[in-house]
Amino acid sequence: MKHILLTVTIAASAFAAPAMAFSVDMSSLTPVLTFPAPAPEPVTQGAGGVDAQ
Repeated sequence: MKHILLTVTIAASAFAAPAMAFSVDMSSLTPVLTFPAPAPEPVTQGAGGVDAQ
């Protein structure tokens, strides 16, 4: 049974190879990821977090 399955698999891939050579557009399979711009850090008054020596 393994030999028959192997033969069918190899034959199917040999028949499918010319169709795959036409380079089917696969860009619609995965979405384009976009990320928002990072939020700016809050501005504080005074010397908070500043090492004023």
